[in-house]
Amino acid sequence: MNFENFAKEHWQGNLDLFIKEALTFYQMKSHIEIEDPSKNDSLLYLSSIAEENMLSRLVEATGAYEDIESAFEGRVIRNY
Repeated sequence: MNFENFAKEHWQGNLDLFIKEALTFYQMKSHIEIEDPSKNDSLLYLSSIAEENMLSRLVEATGAYEDIESAFEGRVIRNY
């Protein structure tokens, strides 16, 4: 399934849920951790440049964000 079709089928306005579904569907090693549940702040831990590029393309396909960095408002940790 291409990124645009995935976004059309799975985007419901909830970024964390969308990314978790993408991580599972595309079998990625990156993950999300909740930093502060009261503020709904999440951190995205990226495992590779390839996964970062894939996730950026996926969030771009939703039309709601420019890239993964802007989607998570800079709360992206790169572990590669």
